[in-house]
Amino acid sequence: MGAEFFDYPTDDAAGQGSDLTFLERHFEEDWTILLGHTEARRFSAGDVVIHAGEIDRALYLVTAGSLEVAGSGSFRAIEAPAVIGEVAFLDGGPRSITLVATTDVEVRRLSLDAFETLAGRHPALAREMLFNLGKIVSRRLRHLTQVIEDGVG
Repeated sequence: MGAEFFDYPTDDAAGQGSDLTFLERHFEEDWTILLGHTEARRFSAGDVVIHAGEIDRALYLVTAGSLEVAGSGSFRAIEAPAVIGEVAFLDGGPRSITLVATTDVEVRRLSLDAFETLAGRHPALAREMLFNLGKIVSRRLRHLTQVIEDGVG
């Protein structure tokens, strides 16, 4: 595939480029609440951050550094700030790709249990998070569908 999965247009006609930024329009208080339910993890360049096939129903917020899909020279780096692991977080299935740190990386890990605690205390924020993740997943699927159509046609 010539196109890159994480390489999205940022100024499309519909103005939806910001749909890929997690909770972009939220206040510091929301971020304080969310980050209070996460655990910080640090990785050095070359470390595997997410392993394909592992079962880990957690969402990762990349707060510093960059990652790449292991073994793929065709994918652009995933730069902080970014959300990774959203599919496994939402569906409980195994991780679909391996992500490797290309620089020193810091992530904030939100486990499903921690999310459920957050949702019980702050249901509006949790609902917004889920809708936001849904937009990100939908946007990525639309992009991939377009890449497939362009490659076939």
